[in-house]
Amino acid sequence: MQKILFILFLSIATYAGTFAQTPVVIKQDSTVQDLDEEEEVDVRDLPFRERIRFGGGIGGLQFGSPTVIAVSPMAGYQVTNDLTVGLAVDYQYYKYRNSAAQNQYGPRVFGQYRLHFLDVIASNMFLQAELQKYYFTQGAIANQPSISNEYKLQTLAGIGAGFGGLQFTVLYNLTYDDTISPITGFRNSPYGSPWVIRIGGFFF
Repeated sequence: MQKILFILFLSIATYAGTFAQTPVVIKQDSTVQDLDEEEEVDVRDLPFRERIRFGGGIGGLQFGSPTVIAVSPMAGYQVTNDLTVGLAVDYQYYKYRNSAAQNQYGPRVFGQYRLHFLDVIASNMFLQAELQKYYFTQGAIANQPSISNEYKLQTLAGIGAGFGGLQFTVLYNLTYDDTISPITGFRNSPYGSPWVIRIGGFFF
């Protein structure tokens, strides 16, 4: 089931990225030249609405015990042909059978800068940096009350590559802390590892 969902997502993402292409630059992770011009179009000459991009990602899809659903809608703005800034809202639902559901969510702001000197490796590679603020809640069950937690601000940086509208990004959490807070009883990081891998992109 998971393989089917993953293949379906990749198919939709690739189709959406292809369908969205126009003769001018339309994505933060690649540059498309006007067919009638020898030089690429400068996005700074485009209207504001044409520099806005929408997309997102899904991940961790699993049904049964546990059931895991993770989604991440996002919007970006092309500052230049190489620089894009954006905002995303991440949400993850996690539940084992006969246990309370867990929810982790929060916003993140990010910036992506295209690395032209790596075009010899892949044409659409970029550097990414972001800040995250995540929260955690768990519903009440049996005699246990509901609980909640607020994580400290997370700072991540890494590198990614674009394939049409789809992006694959590897990030390292510079503020990763796996110690347990004596106040909340929770780990001080929302991640189980300092390495974070994402699949998503801008499709519209």
